[in-house]
Amino acid sequence: MKTKKYLGRIILWVLALLPMVLWLFQDLSLARFSNLQIFIFSLAKIAGLTGMALFSLTIILSSRLKIFEKLFKGINGVYINHHFMGGLAFSLLLFHPLLLALSYLLISPESAILFLLSFAYWPRNYGRIALSIMIVALIITFYINLKYQIWKFSHKFLGIAYIFAFSHILFIGSDIAMNPFLKAYFLALGILAISAFLYRAVFGKFLVKKFEYVIENIINLSDYTMEIEMHPVKKELKFLPGQFVFTSFISESISKEAHPFSMSSSDNNPLKIAIKELGDYTQKIKGLKKDDKVKIEGPYGRFNFKNFSTKQIWIAGGIGVVPFLSMARSLTSGDSNYKIDLYYSAKNDNSFAFSNELIQISKNNVNLKTVLWQTDKQGFITAEAIKKTSSEISDCEILICGPPLMMTELKKQFLKLGVKKNKIQTEEFQLY
Repeated sequence: MKTKKYLGRIILWVLALLPMVLWLFQDLSLARFSNLQIFIFSLAKIAGLTGMALFSLTIILSSRLKIFEKLFKGINGVYINHHFMGGLAFSLLLFHPLLLALSYLLISPESAILFLLSFAYWPRNYGRIALSIMIVALIITFYINLKYQIWKFSHKFLGIAYIFAFSHILFIGSDIAMNPFLKAYFLALGILAISAFLYRAVFGKFLVKKFEYVIENIINLSDYTMEIEMHPVKKELKFLPGQFVFTSFISESISKEAHPFSMSSSDNNPLKIAIKELGDYTQKIKGLKKDDKVKIEGPYGRFNFKNFSTKQIWIAGGIGVVPFLSMARSLTSGDSNYKIDLYYSAKNDNSFAFSNELIQISKNNVNLKTVLWQTDKQGFITAEAIKKTSSEISDCEILICGPPLMMTELKKQFLKLGVKKNKIQTEEFQLY
């Protein structure tokens, strides 16, 4: 069971470390760690090989193929590994030239200077260009507050960086060129990674499957929240309650880039998404009108109550209530074996966009209890407060969706109360 749970991660690490193993066993007669200079030189090669493999896998994961959701138990798992492996790849690829320079320095200062400042050998320049693009892209990501569409566009440069990095290892004439197994392995990884980049970032408009919908109705709710009802132009999207989609609105009032939104409708009703005005993009949502077209990619996610055991606690923060609303709307008499406590946390009375409906659903379904938590009066919701109301929490599945800080703190608090980590499920939109 544990192997199945971590299968995606195991596969990633096997693929990431395989080049190092192939390199180490390339020629067992070589003394790769016999003195300090050779030791550092070998570390530089290991960093380069492993970093390049991780970079390839990071690009491949960004394609959002459905098979990855199965391997990583949801798209959250895919993006957590995507981000971690991307950061590790950058670190290793940065250390690769630094360690090489240090190894040359141990031979002579002239050798190190020649390595760092000679630009006559183009295969080496490909690596420099790739690393420079990566550094600029990561500085933009972490230190410059850009609009979403500009930030998203800047990430396409990582694909360009990868193409230069792939050209570097292909033409540099090092161990990869001399080892047929390493060369074949990186050729396969490179072709997959470049194909993934072209599929998602370059030709996604034509290759990624999308459903066409038209806006049927826009319902304005409390606290700058609205629910958009749509009907299909041709084929209807099939989804499970709690899942989300990437949505592109075709309208003069808003840009066309795709954003993730949870479905608020039950699985047997017209498709609906609920949106709250939180930033530049969502503030323009109010400019949408009836008959505007919508392109939808998905569905994604495993944030569905039927994927977990029957005793559950749902915790929603603000607009994070939407996947729970979809699940609550989908509860039927056939789900009578489920016992669910829903905690809906919002700032004040005006912020509970769906409170009346959820309370009504609870009245009609004794197995769903809804608790409204007003932070202006009660402070932030805590695991301890939930335990006092729900009593036994250790054997419950805990599903959380809300602001990132809220989810992080609640996870820490539940772990301190003895809840097992695998019992805590989150829907983390900041990953997308």
